[in-house]
Amino acid sequence: MGQLRARTVTEAVPDSPTLAEPSRGERMRLLAALMARFFGSGFWAPLQVLFFVRIAHIPAFTVSVGLTVATVVGLVAGPYIGGLADRHGTRTVGAAVFAFAACASATLVFVESVPTFLLAITLISIGRGGQAAVSGALVATVAGDSKLDFRARVYSMQNLVMTVGPVFGGLVLQADQRRWYMAAIAVEVAACLLACVLVASLPARPSTVASSAESPSNALRDRPYMVVSGLAGVLVLFDAVQTVLLPLWITERTAAPRWFVSAVWITSSLIVVAFQRRISAGTEEVAAGARMLRRTAPLAVVALVLFYSAAHVGEAGTVALLLCGLGFLTWSEMCFAAGEYSLSYGLARDERHGQYQGAFAVGVGLGSAAAPPVVTGLCLGLGPVGWALLGALLLGAGTLVPAATRHASAALATPLPAVNGGRSRTG
Repeated sequence: MGQLRARTVTEAVPDSPTLAEPSRGERMRLLAALMARFFGSGFWAPLQVLFFVRIAHIPAFTVSVGLTVATVVGLVAGPYIGGLADRHGTRTVGAAVFAFAACASATLVFVESVPTFLLAITLISIGRGGQAAVSGALVATVAGDSKLDFRARVYSMQNLVMTVGPVFGGLVLQADQRRWYMAAIAVEVAACLLACVLVASLPARPSTVASSAESPSNALRDRPYMVVSGLAGVLVLFDAVQTVLLPLWITERTAAPRWFVSAVWITSSLIVVAFQRRISAGTEEVAAGARMLRRTAPLAVVALVLFYSAAHVGEAGTVALLLCGLGFLTWSEMCFAAGEYSLSYGLARDERHGQYQGAFAVGVGLGSAAAPPVVTGLCLGLGPVGWALLGALLLGAGTLVPAATRHASAALATPLPAVNGGRSRTG
């Protein structure tokens, strides 16, 4: 991958002395900040829809549409916020984004009508889009050449934290009272503020892009890069198999006990915690990342075959097939994460990781948003034909990944025009 790299802007003159390489302490602070963010998200995620419907009395259809639109707004905002991090420093903009996210979450206490609901979820989505972009840029800044291993470590810990958060959220759901939801909002706000403080404590480092550099929207106009992002957005359909389809399939179509739904979720998370870093090893080169992302598809298809078969055998066979399918699906998830991180970093311009990480999140995020209706519509609505179509869609996208990666690598070797003037800032 190194021979494909080309410096895309003239070197900016730093406003501060050159800093030492990031220390282990900096990486641990960033890891703690990201875990705080994920804990808050995991705590609040299962609560938000019921809060809006049962406590704020917003119609369920309005909530569904509003959340979808707000998610798109947040995804589009990500590259622009990431561009600010590239120009003004990842620490400064990162801390500001987490502070903004805390304020946005705090607006939930004022939601009592459709307009206040729309305002709150739009602000929250913008904060989340910004967090995705600056988190990727912070990892690139703090972890350096070890960013893929560090990102894999973050993903492993994220699975653990995102499992713990809903446990506490379940207590709020059980109480189902406004004051408990207010306490949950306070936890989400506190988690964002803790992340803000930890990011702000990182040393300031020179920005990588001069203040007069091109618009952050250029990452969104990098067609080869966005094609890879779009293919990843198709492959991420597999995620809704576990989160949406499998609970419905287990409880309505198989002989497995209902508690098995929770066991599947916990088992998958523990597998990721144990093996994600090992799966991600050796994916520093984009060719290896492309192979890993392509591998997502056939593994997910094997899981689909096993899940579908589980509905046509007795209870013992059902449990065995579901566990085998879960193993393949989780393996697919880990390959996807490894390939996604490799390509999102490896095909990005080095000095623009903020906007490029935000741009990659657009394709994947849109795929994630579309996944639940697509997966349930195909598999539950069309029967065996739908399962086959979903498998064909995944295999088709996976097959195209290597060629799209080669195209994006070739485009990356073309330097951007030099930028004259402007000085870097620190943050």
